[in-house]
Amino acid sequence: MSPCLWFDGKVEEAAEFYVNAFEESNIDKVDYYVDSEHQPKGSVLTVTTTLAGQEVIILNGGPEFSLTPAISFFVECETEAQIDKLWETLSHNGEVLMEFGEYPFSKKYGWLKDQYGVSWQLVLAETPQSITPSFLFVGAQFGKAEEAMHQWIEIFGDGQVEYVQKNPDGTVAQALFTMHGQPFRVMDSGEAHDFTFTMGTSFYVYCKDQAEIDQLWEAVTAKGKEWPCGWMEDEYGVC
Repeated sequence: MSPCLWFDGKVEEAAEFYVNAFEESNIDKVDYYVDSEHQPKGSVLTVTTTLAGQEVIILNGGPEFSLTPAISFFVECETEAQIDKLWETLSHNGEVLMEFGEYPFSKKYGWLKDQYGVSWQLVLAETPQSITPSFLFVGAQFGKAEEAMHQWIEIFGDGQVEYVQKNPDGTVAQALFTMHGQPFRVMDSGEAHDFTFTMGTSFYVYCKDQAEIDQLWEAVTAKGKEWPCGWMEDEYGVC
């Protein structure tokens, strides 16, 4: 599964920015619009990148959808020099959501939204740099993080829960799970946030054949929603 970030222009500029920011990164492929009502023919459709070993697709989709902190990217860094440099780079012209500094769970941690609207959580973990998608369940979705995690594992298969840390009220403070060897995180937040999941961040799922596509489509949209062009949304609003 590859995160797909919905942009309104500046996709090539953003791709270069991220490739220069992260280690083990490069631009893999650029695709162009052939015939579309959304963008002029010949303009960039997608830029496929590898960032710290994680494939990330940047889509030039237009103004219809916006990125929100409901889906952020949890970046584990190996050294203080590495995390300091990454924070300086990503926070330039961005917005700090949680101050960069020492917390009970880490010597260095911070949460920010970069100049393109993508949200990142940086943590000093003393492990090779890696990127993990992180889902924040707020508003009407508050308290559903654990349920969603188990449902996704059931639908997509080959998954397991690595650990769950609970809040006193039983909601999820932090949970880590894997699907097909790929890590994901979920959290609940009862704070009043003015955002939720949108198509601004979706997930591109590689399937082996049409039968698997049909199976996943039916499972995800059973309580979710069908969108045009092969997009789908589950019951939690994740696309």
